[in-house]
Amino acid sequence: MLALLTGTNGFAAGIRPAETPADMSVERAAAQPAADRAAEILDGLSAGFRSMKNYGVAFTVTAGELITRGNYAVGGESYYLTLGDAEVFSDGKLRYEVDNRRREITVSDVDLLSRNILNNPVHAFDFLGSEYAPELLWERDGRAAVRLTPTAGSGPSAGSITVMVSTPAMQPLSLTYDYDGEQVGVAVDGVAPLSAPLKVFDKKAYAGYEFIDFR
Repeated sequence: MLALLTGTNGFAAGIRPAETPADMSVERAAAQPAADRAAEILDGLSAGFRSMKNYGVAFTVTAGELITRGNYAVGGESYYLTLGDAEVFSDGKLRYEVDNRRREITVSDVDLLSRNILNNPVHAFDFLGSEYAPELLWERDGRAAVRLTPTAGSGPSAGSITVMVSTPAMQPLSLTYDYDGEQVGVAVDGVAPLSAPLKVFDKKAYAGYEFIDFR
């Protein structure tokens, strides 16, 4: 299920972006070049997460008629994520994806280039310096939408990402992942500093589970 943002399954379909094409005009009072403003927004967004270091994010994934709520917590380069019945642990190098229905655990290397919130949540909003080119779609009423497109020859295999941001707080509101017209929406329901230690992977807690190692 957590592969839904990689474009490798049929889960992502039919989601509407946060704004319709008719709304995609850039509306802003300042005459600042759109490219500079897009970079400024992304820098403010990533700086907010870097300043917290340890934090948690609640989100909702919508794809077609399926709506699934999830949470993830970040501590340094490590994270713990839940989505429905699934869990994912990472120490920054290895990723343990737990399927509690099938009682399976898939082990893989962390995809450091990924900016998918479910694949690499630690860097889900670190777009500057990545292999994505930003474009300001619109800005008005304290909100802005920036589209990120993989640059030619870059590592990311995913399609474009549109991030909507609350500009007064520089906080994310939503993400829309587009894979050749198939879209997955992620609403960011809340961001807050961690109030408890980060949960880490403990093999003993999953006795009897089958391990599938893709390293």
